[in-house]
Amino acid sequence: MKKLLQNLMSTILFVSTTVAFGQASFNFINKPAEFHPDGTLAATEPMVFEFSNVPNDADNLISLRFYLYPNGLSTIDTAGNPIDDGVNWTGGDDKMNLLMGLLNDADVNNGFYKTETVDNGDGTFTKTYTVFNVSNDGTNDTYKNGGIVDGAHYAPIIRVIHANGQPRYNNSGQLGMGNGNNPLIVDQATLDQSPDIIATHFAFSYYPPEENDTTGNGEFPHITANASIDLVGSGGDIEYQILTFNPVSKQATNADPFTVSATSSSGLTDITYSVESGPATINGNIVTLTGTVGTVTLKAAQAGNENYYPAQTFLQFEVIDLSTFSPIVSTRLTEDYPIEMPAFYAYPIYVTSEIEEADFITINSIEITVDGTAIPVVSENNLHYALWTPDTYGSHIINITAYGSNGVNTTITKTIEVTDVIATQNVQTIKDAIIEINSTIRQWHYGTYTMPQHIGSYDQIIGNLLVECPSISGGCDDWDRRAFIDVMGPDGNWIQIIRYITPYGVGCNHTIDLTDYASLLQGEVEFRMYIDTWGTGGWQISLDFDFHQGTPQYLYSNVDELWDGSWDLGNPNDLQPVPIANYTYNNNVLSSHLRLSTTGHGWGSNNSQNAAEFYNATNYIDVDGVLNYTQNLWNNCDPNPDNCTGQRGTWYHSRAGWCPGAIAHPDIVDMTSHIVNGTVDFSYRFDPTYIDFCHPNNPECITGVTCSDCNDAYKAQYYIDAQLINFSNTPLIQGTLDIEEINNVADYKLQAYPNPSNGIFKISTSATIGKSVMQIVTISGEVLKTYYFDSAEELNNYTFNLSSIAKGLYFVSIENNAGQGNLKLIMK
Repeated sequence: MKKLLQNLMSTILFVSTTVAFGQASFNFINKPAEFHPDGTLAATEPMVFEFSNVPNDADNLISLRFYLYPNGLSTIDTAGNPIDDGVNWTGGDDKMNLLMGLLNDADVNNGFYKTETVDNGDGTFTKTYTVFNVSNDGTNDTYKNGGIVDGAHYAPIIRVIHANGQPRYNNSGQLGMGNGNNPLIVDQATLDQSPDIIATHFAFSYYPPEENDTTGNGEFPHITANASIDLVGSGGDIEYQILTFNPVSKQATNADPFTVSATSSSGLTDITYSVESGPATINGNIVTLTGTVGTVTLKAAQAGNENYYPAQTFLQFEVIDLSTFSPIVSTRLTEDYPIEMPAFYAYPIYVTSEIEEADFITINSIEITVDGTAIPVVSENNLHYALWTPDTYGSHIINITAYGSNGVNTTITKTIEVTDVIATQNVQTIKDAIIEINSTIRQWHYGTYTMPQHIGSYDQIIGNLLVECPSISGGCDDWDRRAFIDVMGPDGNWIQIIRYITPYGVGCNHTIDLTDYASLLQGEVEFRMYIDTWGTGGWQISLDFDFHQGTPQYLYSNVDELWDGSWDLGNPNDLQPVPIANYTYNNNVLSSHLRLSTTGHGWGSNNSQNAAEFYNATNYIDVDGVLNYTQNLWNNCDPNPDNCTGQRGTWYHSRAGWCPGAIAHPDIVDMTSHIVNGTVDFSYRFDPTYIDFCHPNNPECITGVTCSDCNDAYKAQYYIDAQLINFSNTPLIQGTLDIEEINNVADYKLQAYPNPSNGIFKISTSATIGKSVMQIVTISGEVLKTYYFDSAEELNNYTFNLSSIAKGLYFVSIENNAGQGNLKLIMK
């Protein structure tokens, strides 16, 4: 049983009624025997626990969670001790999660629980929690909001979650507690470790013991749900009432007086208000700020009557001084390179601006001056641009000023050289960046680099990608991994410039013509690279560019995204899932082509015809409903198209749009003839002859008969990035302001609990996510399971059961068109 508890706790099991940890201590005062299926506790048996001698600055989050026993309680032996039957309590079927604020929050009595704090006068405090109702805390931040089963048994878990750090597991899977002095404070010795596993956000979990460990078979603590117990308020007893403050948002020091209000579940209305602390006064329910910054704590109280106990609750809000916030302004202009132009052309100056506390303050305007003369600025949201045509070569002073609505402004100055001296040059950006899985999940590299600034100066830009084996444990990753390189446009949208698949276990060199991105590869540019690596080595990446001097056919270009994401191939419920892209051409565009990158992924017996990686598909691009281009998505990989030799594995098999160890070169489709139409509908039709008969959405799929597993969920998918590249001799602004941005920059934070686990666990996120794919991946990159969720709520309520897989380290990945997230799992 001790081993089982250790596996489930993810931290430390304490087996005495009073638990000391460093200076602070925990004391479980009263554990009720029964509670009602609606979550309320008997009037004479609230749940009471206490934290003693807690440092005043401890900001841990306290929560109470209940877990269901799957088969009731175990039997007892002849001595009356419970016998461990080896059955775990069901970690995935927790019925509630009662969040009770931070340890150092002001006291509250809200009808669900109350807290009482005593200042010990020595830099510490003692806080007592009394819990009356565990089904819902009034904020709906609970698991399943009750749903407690009459007669079932539930294990209570009191959790102390550290807000600023987290304990870590070392290479042996054991908890690294640093010097071990105080779980309330994750010490620097813990944070300085370089563990393989960051296991949990728990700093401390307390499981009230039913037996001490001398018996070796202590059963889990439990409370029984019983519909017949005498509850608070039943049989004429006085009831508890719940006070709820209507929220108050952050306020400015110069805000006008405002009213506050609270309501009671009892319906009683004689509620009084007071200021507990902070820069405010109150008269009745009218709050007046004193004009200084700080945090205001308000109290609402109801005295009760013959039917209801008194109650109180607290509300906090922050008061800020708007005059302390300055605009933040940035530009892609760089002093590292001159602006190169053989004649005087209009050069776009891009500016972005923002300011903190945007609910209160806005950017009123942007001013750009060149050598003291203002030039017109076009603004929309936080993107601004000006077209500057130099009239002389040489040095120019450019001042960019952002004016805030709070009267504060910020100016940046750039000294920019303009020259007609142009020569072919090589420019280094990413250099020896290592992407690997280590103590953190690091599949990304981000970096900002400066590049030449030019109009009419270069007729070709070649990208040179160097992929090497890094000097790390494992060297090069053994597997072919999906990868891509993006640059950020002036409007903040990430735009793919290279789609790539890594080789099997060797390094290689690659080149690709990137002239289409001339408008993006200028000035100060942020790059990012992603490699879907999972722990069997990594990659060392470098990227440089050859700018070839010459006169381009057109002076200006821009890039507009049509599609950027992944879609199922052969889904019986949606055979054509890519939405129609409605696009309006700028009147100045003279030439246009579609740059289409599509690669097929997913394979195996549960995907009909081994799709999408190994399915030779014929897809179509339609313009205004008429066929415009036929795409044969099939690449011959032997010989390797990038001459990447010496690979291991099955590199030689042809694939859908890509080969291991090669850049996936895009399809280029001329669209110039459609410019005259103005507004155009672009459609991408997948091969209409393909249906994945093993797809989970196929109602005729029978596991073990038509397919080995109709719910395998490792489905055939296309990753698609489609861009319109437009050209003109009149300036085209990159990041066209009336085109909807397509981005996937969101970073989803995931938490698994319990973790480590025996394979039964839950994964939660506080992020807002739409339709997403989640995969469980081995350290070698093998996808064990794939799941599809329509929302964060669906994910948070799902119980994962991987109890059949081997013990060890695994990864979880979630991805959608807006972003992605990862975490590590331990099966024990």
